[in-house]
Amino acid sequence: MASGKLLRSIVTFPVRKPLIFGLGFSCMKTSFADLLVQKFVEKRTEIDWRRNSAFGLFGLLYLGGVQYFLYVPVFRRLFPNAEAFATKSVKEKLKDTAGQLTMLKQVFLDQCIHHPFFYFPCFYAMKEIVVGGKLEDAKRKYQNNFKEDIFALWKIWVPATMVNFTFMPMWGRIPFVASTSLVWTCILSYMRGSDPIDNHTRPAEVWGNQGRALSMVLSKRAQLKNTMGHLVITSCGDSKAALTRLSKSLCEAGGNIVRSSAFYVCGETVVTMVVETNPDNVPRIVSTLQSFKGASITLNKLLQAQVHDDRFECSLHVKGKDRPGILTEVSNLLDEMDIRVESFVQGNTTPSHDTGKEDVFCLRLVFSSNRNLNLNTLQESLSDYGSKHGISMILLPHENDHDHV
Repeated sequence: MASGKLLRSIVTFPVRKPLIFGLGFSCMKTSFADLLVQKFVEKRTEIDWRRNSAFGLFGLLYLGGVQYFLYVPVFRRLFPNAEAFATKSVKEKLKDTAGQLTMLKQVFLDQCIHHPFFYFPCFYAMKEIVVGGKLEDAKRKYQNNFKEDIFALWKIWVPATMVNFTFMPMWGRIPFVASTSLVWTCILSYMRGSDPIDNHTRPAEVWGNQGRALSMVLSKRAQLKNTMGHLVITSCGDSKAALTRLSKSLCEAGGNIVRSSAFYVCGETVVTMVVETNPDNVPRIVSTLQSFKGASITLNKLLQAQVHDDRFECSLHVKGKDRPGILTEVSNLLDEMDIRVESFVQGNTTPSHDTGKEDVFCLRLVFSSNRNLNLNTLQESLSDYGSKHGISMILLPHENDHDHV
């Protein structure tokens, strides 16, 4: 008897205490989502509990508090027939044109007023507070990302909100939003589960920023397997030998080319490859290289893969009047910022002689860092450095970078 009463009390708690239930559910959901991202997306060995506590607080106060106030008391007063419409059967809903219109009005207020002008400003402000940024940075990001955020938001949350306002009772609206947001975070974590990078906006996705999450599914940078051996090989010669024939020979010898780059200079093709193979198969690869004819080959080193806790990856484009030492200056600058260069392509362009213009230095590189860097602050530092040294330095998100020097 007592157990049955306790069970009924638990089951009816969301209906009897919707605000308390919404606050607690949103707090736990947001905290859990952050734990999920830290553990499986960022692959942290130690949980940042200060950051997690901040996320939970945001879920408690805004997602559970502010949104409850909007979706229940405010919408109940603005749309007194909304609750009755939600309790009707599907057949009755299809006949209730006025109720459908009321639902669409709620969706409009939530997606076109609440999120653009209340949720996103609060989101960016809270994010900057957590990562130690400035409110000016939050305002700039909000303005720069406004269009992208809104369209990405609508792709997921317009249909989700229509379902919410059509079928959920008033007490269930906040749990529905929190559950949908958690499901999306789980999908995002699965799609990027082996992705070790974390760009300038990524730490904030677990706040429940439904808009930007949709646009953050990146192409993944393949990780070298620490159970395999990795050989760095350089070849120089005719392209058929240095690239085509050599890659075929390495494949037949049990090697897998996981990284490569090439350029053509003075009539020959120079290729650099990272070849992955079973450690026991390394002697076979070496024997293949020693007997290979048609290209000059150098076996540089046997590498052991390491796991990097990268939280930031980006592309940097550098251009300016050519002069000796630019590459050294840029690499030194990145070293001082604790930024690791992952790959780069550097080549100078020579205008037609009749223009009278000088050669232009061009550099494109991809870099990463194990620190959560603020993209806008980093761009300002690079721009300031570039203006003092006569070069242009522009950051681009790595996933959108498909151009070549």
